[in-house]
Amino acid sequence: MRTFRKTVAVGGTMLSAAALVILPTTHANAASNCWSAQEYKRAPYFGQIYPVFYCNNLAGEPIHEFPDRGNVVGYMNSTTSWFLCRDDYGDFNGEWNPSHASRWIYTLADNGQWGFMNDKNISSETDPLTEC
Repeated sequence: MRTFRKTVAVGGTMLSAAALVILPTTHANAASNCWSAQEYKRAPYFGQIYPVFYCNNLAGEPIHEFPDRGNVVGYMNSTTSWFLCRDDYGDFNGEWNPSHASRWIYTLADNGQWGFMNDKNISSETDPLTEC
């Protein structure tokens, strides 16, 4: 009888631990990568030439002068836009993914002003972009 109780208690504990691992409420899908445009552009802020990448992003998002939540210089109205490079050392952008929490992506706003979009507003994986 005593052995039976230990087995049930251990089995019950193991079952509970397995349920926590096996039964997530949602399944996260990995975002598809930004893709190469097979061209290059000069980034005025950095004075260097970078490969151009297209990424999926939210429409109407602000483009900031620097990689922070400061001065807005324009907006990105399209949902597929081109970007040049990523800055991983900007201000916290609201993204809770530790590797992207300070990532800002350099681009040209629809009004012709250069600046940075918050990585949180880009649904494609921005890892393929060159570091600025």
